[in-house]
Amino acid sequence: MPRLIEIVLFLAPFAGFAVWRLLFPSPLPPLWLVASLAAFLAVMLAALLWMWHADAGDAQIRYVPARLQDGRVVKPQPQPP
Repeated sequence: MPRLIEIVLFLAPFAGFAVWRLLFPSPLPPLWLVASLAAFLAVMLAALLWMWHADAGDAQIRYVPARLQDGRVVKPQPQPP
């Protein structure tokens, strides 16, 4: 099953290009398609920057991963140096 997913993910851009060429046979893509792709890229870039900012932690704080203690899972937590 994972191999099938990899094959589908590999072939998806080629199928998308074929569908685009069949639906829009002109040499240039339609303006609405270019505008929607540009808007999508802008939203993805904004989300990437937001996630990068939200994920950043203090460089001086040590991270302690989750662990078992007395048969219970202790949540991960930052500890001061």
